[in-house]
Amino acid sequence: MAIFRKIFLLAPLALLFACSSSEMAGGTTETENAIADKDGKVAIQVFSGDKAASRISYRVLPSWYIADTTGEIANEDYTYRGVSDDNGKIVIEDHKQGDYTIQIGGGDSSIAYRYSLNKVTEQFIVEKAAMAANGSVKGWVSLPEGEKYTWVHIPGIGRVVKTDSKGQFVIAGVPVGSLVLKAWDTATNECIAQAEIDIQSKDTLDIGHVEAPDENIVKKTMRINPSTLISSWMQPISAPYVLTLRLDSTNFDFSEALPDGSDLHLHHSDGTEIPMQIDIWDTTIQYAAINILVTDLEDTLGPWIMEWGDIYEPAQKQTDVWKDISDSLRYELNSVEIFHFDSSSSYNDLPSAVRKHSWYIQLHESDSVNTDSVTITTLTATDYLQKDTQGRGGNVVHLEYSENYPSFAAIGTRLSYSVLNWSRMDSLVVWIRGDGEYEIILENFSFDNRNYKASYKAKASSKWERIVVRPEDFNTVHKDYHGWEATRDKITHFSVFVYNGTEIWLDNVRAYGVNRDDF
Repeated sequence: MAIFRKIFLLAPLALLFACSSSEMAGGTTETENAIADKDGKVAIQVFSGDKAASRISYRVLPSWYIADTTGEIANEDYTYRGVSDDNGKIVIEDHKQGDYTIQIGGGDSSIAYRYSLNKVTEQFIVEKAAMAANGSVKGWVSLPEGEKYTWVHIPGIGRVVKTDSKGQFVIAGVPVGSLVLKAWDTATNECIAQAEIDIQSKDTLDIGHVEAPDENIVKKTMRINPSTLISSWMQPISAPYVLTLRLDSTNFDFSEALPDGSDLHLHHSDGTEIPMQIDIWDTTIQYAAINILVTDLEDTLGPWIMEWGDIYEPAQKQTDVWKDISDSLRYELNSVEIFHFDSSSSYNDLPSAVRKHSWYIQLHESDSVNTDSVTITTLTATDYLQKDTQGRGGNVVHLEYSENYPSFAAIGTRLSYSVLNWSRMDSLVVWIRGDGEYEIILENFSFDNRNYKASYKAKASSKWERIVVRPEDFNTVHKDYHGWEATRDKITHFSVFVYNGTEIWLDNVRAYGVNRDDF
């Protein structure tokens, strides 16, 4: 094989591997033979083990030759055929110029070479061609739209197989050597798959997805190890389960994909699609989250293949990944509790393995003369925990205050020292009652020296209310507030501001649409 490669690289005329509607069996061989100069030579010494292989058959076909779907090759289609001499030597004098494939041997043991002869490279010589047990190749191709199968060929040796309905194929009994594999759309004669393959003895070469000739320009591929998506707090998992793949500028180039991510495909190495749902795809902040349904734990053994960049390939169907997930598991994987207060702790109630931070109550009193001057008094937060008597049960926060806007009281906690990207958050749920105005706020205290805030403002009721705030509801307009779009990927704190009243009661606070890995 090393000798073959050395000779092949010297050839100035590249082998033409592009699919073409004219590359069909029969009818063209004689025409090509008639116009080709007869000035080449092929000499190959064939061995079987350590012994010269005498009287071993060989067959030569143009490298473009495609057999029909029966796999039958007529004798007249061969450019040359014969057997080695008693010393195992094959010599073809006056060999026509062009690109050819020679297959030596037969049955369970053979070897094949592709070669090119022209006026510069007039000879193809192999000093030791060692026949070996045949190998196999398997993979899958993307079927033409509306088609239930296609045909996969190995040109030059006349092998052809039919794929299954998923585009998967296996070709057994392939001679050892460097060959080409191709498939066409029979309706348009467009090449839908093409790959160079290197067949090894007694081995099955798994080439995965076989791309069209021009797909390597636009289509991108990422291998994903599913185990990296399973955090320690998730283990052990059981099917069905939902994992989340997060993409950002550190692991994905969004300029290579469509603006909405609709060209994204996810599949196993055998080509079968993996159910997925794009939760968020935002090129503005270079962030995406894809929820992936695991229907069998063996699916997590991987690897998974993610592809994108082919704008002509039909979009993968979006799956409702949560449809068959139990309510309890969905709750666990799709929400995070910030406060429940029943622990009576001075720390917030973020779940393990998220780091907990202290929660606080502060009075922010503005100077009536200099509005930019604020006096902040921090209170002992746990002093304001008490049992609820109005239907909530357990511990709640009860704060009596006298601040009138622009002064205010704040109940809050740090969520993280690093900024959190909560772009995929579905809603924030807070239980509140009281007699004043309040603002539910997600904010940032550390980004670019600017205090980004996204605020939802409302009036408290004397009875407990379950307040559900969605991203579009963070619409409070204020000179110091930047809103949801500017804040969503920079969050460090959660707060509730209260003013223009006398008391506020606060209980369970939970964010939906995110989980612990978003911290």
